[in-house]
Order: sequence, then structure tokens, then C-alpha cells
Amino acid sequence: MKTLFFVLAAMVGCAEDKGLSTDDGEVETTDQEVVPTQPDPVGIILSDDCQQIDIGDKPCNFRLSDQNGDTWDLYEQEGDVILLDFSTMWCYPCQLAGHHAQPLQDEFEDDGVQFVTILLDGYTHGTEPTVEEISEWVHDHNVTTAPILQGSREKMLDTTGTGVEGYLLSGFPTYIYIGRDMRFYAGHVGFSEEYARQKIQEGL
Repeated sequence: MKTLFFVLAAMVGCAEDKGLSTDDGEVETTDQEVVPTQPDPVGIILSDDCQQIDIGDKPCNFRLSDQNGDTWDLYEQEGDVILLDFSTMWCYPCQLAGHHAQPLQDEFEDDGVQFVTILLDGYTHGTEPTVEEISEWVHDHNVTTAPILQGSREKMLDTTGTGVEGYLLSGFPTYIYIGRDMRFYAGHVGFSEEYARQKIQEGL
């Protein structure tokens, strides 16, 4: 069995290290009518049938805020090919790779592919990116439709060293590919446009 982290020819990336959750909320109006609210962006949502370890594993669901302030839910995208780009604002290779997110999204959007960037740090190492930093990333990388998510180490990374409660990352940017069956099928550290395109096409 191949280990998810990582089946790769390592490319250029920033050296680095190694989430959690709750559930949907509801608000009751004064006349007792139940009105569903947008789920909270809680990061990794643990369950017994998911883990982030091997190729073929089913990932745990997660919810994070996107650049529009909406909650992006991984499992609501089931049926699409999903490329998860784990990046940070301070990582120069991440900044360079970020310019390819929207072009690749445009190229494969009609095939049901989503190029999703998860920013784990702002410009300060270990600090959750601010809304302003997310907006700056969107502007600087000419993003129009590719989701840019406001993540954090606490919400998305595994603190146990097992890869069960979140992702174990050895560098930035890290790319994880999820197939239409909501199973991992590839992953690599560092960015190559040609290699990313090849991996996307493998999932089509």
C-alpha cells in the first residue's frame, strides 16, 4: 500500500513540519420555526471511517471559510476531482505556485475539477491568516473562482503524528489529490505545473 505522504518526485518547496471540529448549527426563530444556518468553519471533522494516511484512504470531512466569507465543505464537493494545495503566505514557492491556481481551475473546470488552496499561515509563521491576507492572496494571484480557504495549523494539521486527526505535511506547498469517489489518489511536495496537470488528468 502506498503511503499518501508522499508518492513523489520532490520539487521546489518550503521545508516545514507536521485539526478538529464540531457539527452543524441551527437557529430557532421566535415563532418556533427552525431555520438552518450556514455550518461553522471548524476544520477537520473526525469520524471512524476516515484518515489521511494512505493512497486509497477516505479523507475526513472539513469545513473552512473561503475568500467570500462562505463555508466551503469538502464533502459537498463529492463527485469532483479535488486538488488540495496546502500553502502559507510566507512561503515563496507557495507564492509562485499560487499563480497557477486560477489557470488550472479554468482549464479543468468543465471536467469537474476544483483547485483548492488552503492557507495555513499568514505572513507570520504559525499564525492563522487574516481575512485581509486571504483577500491579498486572491488579488495578487488573480483568483476569480478557485476557492482560497482560511485554514490554520490547529484546524487542519495532525498533532498526534499519526495522520488520523489531520494532515501530516513535510513542506509547503503540498498537493493532495482526491478522486470522484472521495479517495486519495496522489500527493506530492512542491509544485510543477506539468506534473500537477498530469495528476489531475489521472483523476478524470
